[in-house]
Amino acid sequence: MTEAIEKPKRKPRAKKPPTQTAGVTGIDGHGGMGEAPVEPRINWFKLVGLPAFEMFVAEQSGQTVGSAANDWVAARRATLGDSALYDQYAVWHKNKGLWANETPTGEVKD
Repeated sequence: MTEAIEKPKRKPRAKKPPTQTAGVTGIDGHGGMGEAPVEPRINWFKLVGLPAFEMFVAEQSGQTVGSAANDWVAARRATLGDSALYDQYAVWHKNKGLWANETPTGEVKD
């Protein structure tokens, strides 16, 4: 006696997620080939020692120089990014007007 073998019923397939890809960007990912914009480096070690930056930190955070002020700077850099924090400082520096012959980084203007 032969019994007919029934094929199992297929369940409807769920929609597939989009294909994921991974790759290596190499030196191009760091702007070495000129494609990616390279932000200027900010010398935070020098900046945190400047009287103008110390005043900026004190006014913005209520913290004076020391570890609490350094912690505030580190937290703001992590939250905003280096460029945004530096831009805020540069605007503050210009509006304060106390250092007319200096750049925000303490360089003397001609």
